Amino acid sequence: VVKPLQSLFNKVYIRRGQTAVDIVGDMTRATLLIKNKSDLSAVVSKLEERFPEINGKVFEGPDRIGVNAFLHKVFNMKKIPDTNIIPYRLKANSSQKKRIDNKEPALLFNFNFFDVVPEYHRVGSTEMFVAFELQIGLEAEVSGLREDHLAYEE
Repeated sequence: VVKPLQSLFNKVYIRRGQTAVDIVGDMTRATLLIKNKSDLSAVVSKLEERFPEINGKVFEGPDRIGVNAFLHKVFNMKKIPDTNIIPYRLKANSSQKKRIDNKEPALLFNFNFFDVVPEYHRVGSTEMFVAFELQIGLEAEVSGLREDHLAYEE
């Protein structure tokens, strides 16, 4: 699913008011639905084991370290074996804040990655790199949240 234009406009111009180079981490989004908590835990644990450097950490994008350093950093990151996928972030979805605050495990995660290289876009004076997002979550949890995010699912 490609990010709707109104959501991109909100992210770039209203919510952040940014005009500097940054990353739009969910320009294209897909969802991996998992049937039960033990399988979800196994998937997330495998990603955490294989890529501990991306788990829950803030990714230093071009707005923090500069475009040149950012591109060199991505070039040196680990790929998923036998692919061109470069993971850069795994975190609980923001919808899970209440569960986490209550010391309950998250049931929906965002897995962000680049495919081969960060893709560069410029719109007017706004520059951005775009990436991809795989939401990984319990099917029942995702179904409940989709009621509020219909534009993403069209």
